[in-house]
Amino acid sequence: MSEKLFDWSGRRENDPAHRRVAEFLVMDIQHSPEWVQELAAKIDAVKSGKLSTWERIGNAFRLEISQGRATIEDLVDDSATTEILSLEELQAAVLAWHQQIN
Repeated sequence: MSEKLFDWSGRRENDPAHRRVAEFLVMDIQHSPEWVQELAAKIDAVKSGKLSTWERIGNAFRLEISQGRATIEDLVDDSATTEILSLEELQAAVLAWHQQIN
C-alpha cells in the first residue's frame, strides 16, 4: 500500500490512524460516490446525535463511529493495531476522498 494515497487538509503523513483511513477509503469505499455519500451522512448523523453509533464492515476494515471518535480495525492483518481518530479527522478525509473520486 502506498504511503501517500491522497491528501486532505490536516492529514498527518506519519500518523498510523490517518494512513488507516486512507487505506479504508481506497480499499473499502473505493470509487463509489454512493458509499462516500452514505459514509458522510452517517458521520453527520452520529455527530448530531441522530445515531449513537454506526458501523461498516468492508472487505479489509471494520469502521465504527460513535460520539467524538472513529475506530478502524484491520480485518486482514491480525497483528495490526486498531486505530482511533476524531470524527472531524474522518470527516475531512471523507470529504477529500469524495473530491478526489469526482
